[in-house]
Amino acid sequence: MTERLDRIEAILERTAQRAEANTVAIEANAVAIEAIAATIEADRVANAQLRSTVNSLVQVVEIHQLNHEATGHNFEGIVTELREIRTELRGLRTESQRILEYLFGRQENGES
Repeated sequence: MTERLDRIEAILERTAQRAEANTVAIEANAVAIEAIAATIEADRVANAQLRSTVNSLVQVVEIHQLNHEATGHNFEGIVTELREIRTELRGLRTESQRILEYLFGRQENGES
């Protein structure tokens, strides 16, 4: 019977040691879990800030795109106006040339 009690005591001692080791491991894991939870929270905040920054950048890009489209439209209008002005200038140059030829032609013929 003593032998049986000795075995039970040994088993109880090992169980107590394992329980103590498990308690230490649980406490260590609790610290690690808290650190992981803090990291997760920091990542959540960083992700929210990143999402906000991306949204702001998308808005800026959309505004620039609208401005670019408007500028392109304005540029096309300016090019059209320049072509019209060039056509008018050619007409004026032709008309001026005719007037000069008429005036100089009259002078060469002795007419005033």
